[in-house]
Amino acid sequence: MKFVIGAVIVALVLLIYIIITRKKNATEIDRLDMKKTELLHRPVNEELTKVKRLNMTGQTEELFDRWRAEWDEVVTVDIPAIDEKLFESEGKIDQFRFGTAKKTNADIAGHLDQIEKKVDGILTELDQLVGSEEKNRAEGEDMHARQRDARKRLLAHRHTFGKAAAVLEVQLDVSTGRFEKFADLTEDGNYLEARELLMEIQVEMDKIQHKMERIPVLMTEVNHILPAQLAEIENGYKEMKQDGYLLDHLQIEKEANVLKEDLSRCRDFLVKTEVEETELIVSDAKDSIEFFYDLLEKEVIARHNVMKDEGQIGLIIDEIRGYNGDLIEETDVVKQSYQLDEEESSVPRYLEEEIYHLEKQYEILHGRIAEEKTAYSFLYDELKDIQARIKEMKKEQEGFTAFLQTLRKDEVEAGEELQSLRLHVQQITRKVKQSNLPGLPDYYRDMAEEAHHRLKETNTYLNEKPLNMKAVREKLDAAKSAINHLTNKTDELIEQVELSERMIQFGNRYRGTHPSIGSKLNEAEIAFRHADYGKALELCATAIDKVDSRGLKRFDAQYTEERKKKETAVSK
Repeated sequence: MKFVIGAVIVALVLLIYIIITRKKNATEIDRLDMKKTELLHRPVNEELTKVKRLNMTGQTEELFDRWRAEWDEVVTVDIPAIDEKLFESEGKIDQFRFGTAKKTNADIAGHLDQIEKKVDGILTELDQLVGSEEKNRAEGEDMHARQRDARKRLLAHRHTFGKAAAVLEVQLDVSTGRFEKFADLTEDGNYLEARELLMEIQVEMDKIQHKMERIPVLMTEVNHILPAQLAEIENGYKEMKQDGYLLDHLQIEKEANVLKEDLSRCRDFLVKTEVEETELIVSDAKDSIEFFYDLLEKEVIARHNVMKDEGQIGLIIDEIRGYNGDLIEETDVVKQSYQLDEEESSVPRYLEEEIYHLEKQYEILHGRIAEEKTAYSFLYDELKDIQARIKEMKKEQEGFTAFLQTLRKDEVEAGEELQSLRLHVQQITRKVKQSNLPGLPDYYRDMAEEAHHRLKETNTYLNEKPLNMKAVREKLDAAKSAINHLTNKTDELIEQVELSERMIQFGNRYRGTHPSIGSKLNEAEIAFRHADYGKALELCATAIDKVDSRGLKRFDAQYTEERKKKETAVSK
């Protein structure tokens, strides 16, 4: 029975496999047949009909015959061969030869791909030919119109092109001749070759039209505008030399001759219609002329400023020399009251030496101006250097003056700060007394003594003559640091005394219930009376925690609450 059931199952599996494989192969055959039909219905005949409307001669006739032969081969040879193989594949499926059928289908698919490439190639070439004919017809008319308009413009405005007109005319004749060849190729049915020629003619016409746009403009610049500007530069140069300007260093005459030669080359280029070369030279010539204008203008401005500022500079130097003399005298007076280091006290002497060198530089400049042998642009550069040095010296003088004024101000401020620190120490002393502390620890006494010592030392330095403000500032900063430290420690000490006193009182509650705590609390009280408040706190806390693990938490809560009530009462 088991063998029967197994055989049935195998048979069923085999049957299902056959059905699925048969269906899969049949589907593939249908797909290949549809592709064959689609290729057979490609619009090749319709496109070939369009070609028949063209001039069926030359290249067109040859291409038409080739395309028709290739299409006929597809229809009469390739497609029937595909039909035969499809029929063969169906027969193999009926015979359950699925492997062979699959191989045949793959062979059919490969052949269909080859046929598709052949058909696509035919249609592409047909489109190029028909499209070329249509574009050639439209663009050819446009090109003919462009050539006609160019000739009209050349005829109407011939004088604006000068000798280049004859060359342009020849170029137009060449373009027209090539256009006639284009017409002949079209007439002979060579549309693709005609298309290539037309594109070349378009490029040539673009160049000719660009030349016709630029040549009149360039001729105006080369023959009129630039020569006029150059002449203006040369005339201005001569007039300025007559007025006493020294301009040999500019070499304008030499550069002007070079520019004239360049403009002459431009005229030759324009006759040959070489526009690009001309535009490069014209651009450089414009830059050079603009540069010449700038150079001459710079000399005019330099002369104006030299004449305007030179005399004033001498007066300003005299002013800063006089002011520096006052600074030297004031420094000597200040040194009687304040100590100045070498760098600080030497500033006026250093400036005096710099002013001396500046005077010598000015004398040399004044002499060169009087000799009239140096270009004003060079003189003005030297004058600006002197002006910059004067500005820097004035800045240093003002800075040193402010420094001297600051010394007295610093002295007053230091005295006020010292007085403020004394008052602060008095407040600290008063606060300690009002706190009724049992005693003061040795470390606190040392800090208080240090603070008083720093105040006294600062006062000593502040009363010295001459006064050393740097030393005063250092001593004052040391005193402020010591007093700030004393302030913080005072607050800590008062709080520590209060805390230890409250904790001892809290601990005394345990004496009746825990007699063992008595000895530790006694030690804490002794430490408290000897001003060892830290040790008193430690002994008391250890004793309380030993007999009651939650005692310190209750004390902390109670103490915090008392502090809050006290702070609230003080604020009211």
